[in-house]
Order: sequence, then structure tokens, then C-alpha cells
Amino acid sequence: MSDRDNYEFYVGKGTVLQGASLEISGTAKIDGTIVGTVGVNHLIVGPTGIVQGDISGETAEIEGVVEDSIALTGKLTVRSSGRIRGKISYGSLEAVEGAKLVGEISTDWGTDNTTMSSDRLDQFTTKASTTTSYGGSDQSDNGNEED
Repeated sequence: MSDRDNYEFYVGKGTVLQGASLEISGTAKIDGTIVGTVGVNHLIVGPTGIVQGDISGETAEIEGVVEDSIALTGKLTVRSSGRIRGKISYGSLEAVEGAKLVGEISTDWGTDNTTMSSDRLDQFTTKASTTTSYGGSDQSDNGNEED
């Protein structure tokens, strides 16, 4: 029939769900408005869709408006008409030119990169102090040889 049959949950254009607390296994498409909490595997917010509240899940594709917070473990895709305002957390990000993201934006950087940066800083510090003391001992040797 229609592509709405491909979703486990669908909110049509002009529909408003307020005070919702939803846990959806599968894909949800929002063309209307949801005010509340949404937990979902994959979220699609259509061009007329608005979600105000806390969203958590694996992946999302945003063409409409999301406000408050969105926390994903996987990919966040924001289309050119997409608008997100609030606390944004994701595994990976694709933002098409024209997309708007405003707020606290973060991803899991990983501890390995932090350790690598710290190791590089330690190496630089060690190298700098070795060079300084080497230069100092040269000057002392030169002073002793002249006496």
C-alpha cells in the first residue's frame, strides 16, 4: 500500500502527541509533532515533523525539527532542511549543506586517541628537556677546556 507500512510507528502530518513516552522497536517516522520521550532503533523526522523532548536510539535521519536532546549510538544524518537544537550526541555524523545544529554537540572520541596525544606530549617534553641539558653540558665542557 503506502510507504507508511514500512514503519513500526508512524505519526502523520497534523497529528500531535503530547506527554508521550515511547519505546519503539524498529523504525519510527514522524511527520507530525511529538512532545515527550522517544526510544527507537531508527528515527526518521520528515520535513513537517517536530520532536520536542529526549530522543535515544541507534540511528536517525532528520529533515524536520528536533529540540531538547538526541543521543544516538550510531549515525546521525541531518538533511538540508533539518534543524536540531539542544544536546546532540552521536556515533557518526552526516550533515548536508544547509543543515542546522545548535547546542552541545559531542561524539565518543575514544580513549586511544587521548592516550596517543598524551604520549606525544610526553615525548616532546622529554626531547625538549634533553636538548636543553645537552646544550648546558656542552657549555660547561667548553668552559672547563679553556681553563
